[in-house]
Amino acid sequence: MTSIRETAGRPDVVSARPAGSGAALAAPGVIFIVSRGFLAVVARYATSLIPALHRYPSLLPRDHLAPGVWAWLSPWFRFDARWYVDVAEHGYRYGAISQTNTNFFPLYPLLIRGAQVLTLGNPWFAALLVANAAFLAALLLLWSWADLKWDQQVALRCVLLTVAFPFAFFFAAPYAEPVFLALAVAAFYLAEQRRWGWAAAAAGFSAITRPVGVAVVAGLVVLALWRGDRRAAVKAALGILPFLGFVAYLWAVTGHPLAFAVYHTAGWVPPHGSVLHTVASQFHTRLSPFDRIDAALSAIFLLSGLFVWRMMGAGYGVLVLLGVFLPLTRSLAGMERYCAVLFPVFALWARRRNPFIQVSLFSLSLLALTIATVMFAAGYAIF
Repeated sequence: MTSIRETAGRPDVVSARPAGSGAALAAPGVIFIVSRGFLAVVARYATSLIPALHRYPSLLPRDHLAPGVWAWLSPWFRFDARWYVDVAEHGYRYGAISQTNTNFFPLYPLLIRGAQVLTLGNPWFAALLVANAAFLAALLLLWSWADLKWDQQVALRCVLLTVAFPFAFFFAAPYAEPVFLALAVAAFYLAEQRRWGWAAAAAGFSAITRPVGVAVVAGLVVLALWRGDRRAAVKAALGILPFLGFVAYLWAVTGHPLAFAVYHTAGWVPPHGSVLHTVASQFHTRLSPFDRIDAALSAIFLLSGLFVWRMMGAGYGVLVLLGVFLPLTRSLAGMERYCAVLFPVFALWARRRNPFIQVSLFSLSLLALTIATVMFAAGYAIF
């Protein structure tokens, strides 16, 4: 298997070698199991550590659930979880701001609907099952991709930093981020193997999972052009077709081709003026404490994106920079989720081989993850 590595921003073809044996791939599986168990315990006993915020209760129905089962599962079903289940059960609605759900892209709800055969028709359990299965797939793909480009040590650190990211609890919740991460990593992993048709397909599916899927498509196109392969760039560009199909569907059903860009709740800062002015204004409004965290994350990942461009090539740089810039044209809200899926940044950090830096980064991230998980599970507005 031939891969391409970036040296000083230029592509170099390296000798063929396997991207990881079955024994090696057991490592991300073990990390997945341990991390799910750790987060489950933290979420279960979150309200023993801080008071529950009853303004945002769990959305999981108690119907036919033993109290103990509900207590373990209920902390994860908050905020956007109900919107994804709503789309899976009832399809799209366009109208009043509190009723519109067209900004929730269709692939994850479709997977929820399909997985209900495994959960006896329960869409809530199906949503949780799909999300966690997708995250396991994402970790396996992430390990394989990093091992292909560098080595197993970098792959291990990349997986650990992804799992310990302060907002990685979203990968355990019934949200679309795990599905998106798996597809985004798959797209670039396949591109590294020069399987551009399959890479475009994975990118196309990512574009109907989260709005920033277009950044995956753009990154693939730039990756191909950066390496001088125009035919591959044309194939990669076809990844935009599923997104255009979703736009056409919304146009036909709602009469509004941009219905995916509306807000489902009030409180977001709407675009105004030029794109750059809208982005800049996000950092000059009156920021809440969580907005300040979002602003700091945005700045860190934008800066990291420049280093990704330099160290890993323009394709990966475009993915990261667009992955941050596009959400900023709407609001700072939710930047934790947008940053959590930008895997090249975690690979950039994982390439630092200083043990002290790696242990410190992992430990601080894990501590922040624990705190953020407790707050989310207790009903605090982290979404």
